[in-house]
Amino acid sequence: MGTHHAACKFSATVMTADVAVLHMLRALCQHCESGKYKQIAWGGTGEGDWRKNGHEVTFRFTRQADRDAFLREAQRLLPGLWHLVKTNNLDPATPRR
Repeated sequence: MGTHHAACKFSATVMTADVAVLHMLRALCQHCESGKYKQIAWGGTGEGDWRKNGHEVTFRFTRQADRDAFLREAQRLLPGLWHLVKTNNLDPATPRR
């Protein structure tokens, strides 16, 4: 596993029944992630992953503060359209290629 992927270890698994909300959450993840390779944070959260996992996806962040900002902003901007399933402080991203 690459060091950039290993650094993205603060995860938030969320559920939404709305594919449009999924895409907004992906964009919000990109906005809140402070790491150099922001796309790592939303890797594995595409529509296919979302459908396969029962409308749940896991976003990963390099800092706990980034994850907290994501959750706070998602609640502010998209209240009632998603919910938090779980968080984990040791759940590193894995390369997708």
